[in-house]
Amino acid sequence: MNNTVVEKTEARKEKDKEWTISNEAGHYLRVVFSVALENNMKNLRNFSFNRFESEQINNLSPLVAGLKDNYELKIDDSVVGNAFLPLDAQKAEPLFKKID
Repeated sequence: MNNTVVEKTEARKEKDKEWTISNEAGHYLRVVFSVALENNMKNLRNFSFNRFESEQINNLSPLVAGLKDNYELKIDDSVVGNAFLPLDAQKAEPLFKKID
């Protein structure tokens, strides 16, 4: 069984949204959603940003169990593009930046 913990760590309206997904060993992936992406998604496409966040976190969660270090993934317009679709795990993993 996987004991992954998902926690929203920054939720203020004017700030980038941050989630932390951690594994049993205490290693984590910090996922940062750009506030500009959120605004563009709402204004240009009338998409639900909360649903996007949820789907993205679900796509990333399976990768966290095997983490041996701490990482950060920044999700913005340059990563997602105009389709505003969540990244699958294989496309997201190379974008992880190791946190020292």
